[in-house]
Amino acid sequence: MDTNEEILQGLDLSSPESETAAKQRAKASVDIDLCTGCGICANVCPVTCVTIVESELNFKGVSSIDKQRCTGCNICAIDCPWFAITMRYADGRQKDPAEYAKQLQRLRGYR
Repeated sequence: MDTNEEILQGLDLSSPESETAAKQRAKASVDIDLCTGCGICANVCPVTCVTIVESELNFKGVSSIDKQRCTGCNICAIDCPWFAITMRYADGRQKDPAEYAKQLQRLRGYR
C-alpha cells in the first residue's frame, strides 16, 4: 500500500500540463454597452470580485470585475439577464455560451 508521500512523489506538480490547465480558466469580462448596472452579478459572485461603479452610461453604473480575484465560475455570466458578461480566456477567445447552459443545469440540480 502506498503512503501519501509515495503518491505525492509520483506526481509532477510542476508539469506544463498542470500550468496550462490553471491558465486555461476563463475570466469574466463586461460589455459596458450592454450592462445596465442592475447588480445581479455582484450579488451572485461567490468571491465578491464584481462591483458596480459609477458611470455616465446609465444612472446605476456598470459592473467592474477584479480579474485577479475572479475564479472563472461563470455564475455572473449565467445570471446576467442582458448577456453583458462573457467569459474570456487569456488569449482573447470567448467561452462558448452553450457551456453556460450546461453549468446552469448542474447548478440548478437538473443533472
